Amino acid sequence: MADVSVGIPVYNSAPFLDELFACLRRLDPAPAEIVFVDDASTDDSASRIDRFIGEFDRRTVRLLRNGSNLGIAGTYNRLVRETSSEWIQVLDADDLIVESNFLAQTAKYRQRGVDVVVAGLRSNAGFLNFCARVFGPVVPRYPPIWWPLLGSFATRAGVQYRRERLLAQPFPDPAYPGSDIIHLLMLRSAGGCAYVRRASVFYRVHRNAQSSHERDYAAYRRELARWPASVRRAHSLDLRMRQLGQRLAR
Repeated sequence: MADVSVGIPVYNSAPFLDELFACLRRLDPAPAEIVFVDDASTDDSASRIDRFIGEFDRRTVRLLRNGSNLGIAGTYNRLVRETSSEWIQVLDADDLIVESNFLAQTAKYRQRGVDVVVAGLRSNAGFLNFCARVFGPVVPRYPPIWWPLLGSFATRAGVQYRRERLLAQPFPDPAYPGSDIIHLLMLRSAGGCAYVRRASVFYRVHRNAQSSHERDYAAYRRELARWPASVRRAHSLDLRMRQLGQRLAR
């Protein structure tokens, strides 16, 4: 069993849950705990999760419910507070861990001096998947802070965070397009970051996914302007490439 909690935010995620459950059953080693937080869903997500939990020891798989919809960041931050392992991975309910031995693949990178471990990316979006497969192998094992990761080479659901760092530096609330990148930059500026090429998370693009819609990155650009020139230039170029990919996908 790995010393990693997998936290799963859920909001009207019923169409994706059967595939997610199959993914979680395959994990070997298993995470120390799996914690679902239902963010006031209006579908039968919670009842589906209850049935899944019935297969397991309820000390290691739990379902929590928000009394009202807290949104992305509020639910993520609740997962951080409610889990107990040294490390946490927040896996969106419509994403999947690809390799059954994913937690073993990332284990050697969860070491002293490293605060975030970032796994590779796979996707059903052709352009995104192509870029991740072709350019992902050139990402350094310990990338410099200016090197963009989320969006092009990784998805937020593939990041393992040292939990104490998230308690000190919670996800920005309210979230905005690109806030996950700024948040990761903050964590990387204070501690080490490792990139794992051979472990990956499948990022599903579908009509309800945020990346399937035109997004306003004005707040992201304002926050990015506070960073050194090397970070600004690399991440601005990365944003332009991702926007091109999003337009091609639509």
